[in-house]
Amino acid sequence: MSDLIPMQDTPQYEGPIAHFTYWDLWLLMIVVQYFKGDWDALAEHFRTKAKSGGFERDRAEGLLNHLRHLRRALDDAGLSATNVLARLDAALIKANKAKAKRKVLEMQFQGHERSQWMIETPRWQREQSSMHGYWGHFPVSPAAFADGIAAIFKLGKLYEEDESFKLERRLTAFLDRYEENLDQASLFALYRAYLTVLLDKINQVNDSYGVIGQGYESVFEAYYQLDRADLALRSEIFFQDLLELLIWEDYGFTYQKQPDFFASLAEQDVPVVEAILLQEWRELGELELAYQSEKALTMLGLLYARQKMFDRYLEIARQMGTREWQRITRLSEAADASGQNDLALAVYEACLGPGWHEKYLREQYEKLKLRLRA
Repeated sequence: MSDLIPMQDTPQYEGPIAHFTYWDLWLLMIVVQYFKGDWDALAEHFRTKAKSGGFERDRAEGLLNHLRHLRRALDDAGLSATNVLARLDAALIKANKAKAKRKVLEMQFQGHERSQWMIETPRWQREQSSMHGYWGHFPVSPAAFADGIAAIFKLGKLYEEDESFKLERRLTAFLDRYEENLDQASLFALYRAYLTVLLDKINQVNDSYGVIGQGYESVFEAYYQLDRADLALRSEIFFQDLLELLIWEDYGFTYQKQPDFFASLAEQDVPVVEAILLQEWRELGELELAYQSEKALTMLGLLYARQKMFDRYLEIARQMGTREWQRITRLSEAADASGQNDLALAVYEACLGPGWHEKYLREQYEKLKLRLRA
């Protein structure tokens, strides 16, 4: 079970669950008192709260993750919430009634009060992995350069718009100082460290002029264009690391270059990238990380479009639906440009259904039909 809340004792409990905590107690009390023992209803309550975004999303996701682990522990022990509460002292339950409501339903708690499960949520774990989870596999670890890049940013300083130019010059100077003298493995490590550190530090910068973003874009392009022929790093690891980074990079820094990246893939790398994106799409969806799951699906469509994998178009269009529009028009336009007129129409037919962009996509479908008939 989870660690105890700082400065609090463990509730007195005798049973098959080890390390029973106050968060366990409060969640059990809430699920019984307010949700009639329905774990799914309480989980849905947290999902609804998470959609609010911001700190409320993080708190709700933390509680949802703790709820999942607690429910699994009880299922493994063959216990229900009422079974556990029946073993506890009635005075303890009464004393915690108001606190349970405040901590769980109202989500009024401090960050340091969170359990380990509330900290290490699926979002936290996946995001941590995307930043540097595979560095240990690199022949030269990007960690060798990360601290030097991070040191360019003054601790606690917020860089205003006009200061972003000077900051970008310092970042470029750092790269220039190393690039000419590094071997290939070290160059991979330098660029990969840059891609993570900039994401970690970007909240310190007002990049309204876009100079930091442009620098990031240039390094991303240089990184994926490096020759990996003699690099002691398996393709599966290289692409897993890079694709996870692209999925979690949330500032649009790589958006313009992604089409060229997917178009540049060597023939033997295409099935590797496809398998990774399929896995990420499914796993992120199962973890209820919908935004990142959709990004993986969008990248999968971009891969198919740029590699002209026409046999994949209809199935992925069905999966995409009308939640977004550009990824559908991209597939149709790619088919159309290759003379696959029927497929260009079928992409729209496969995706059409209820969704945010259904009206627009139906309009594009009708326009395409008129043009092809003409």
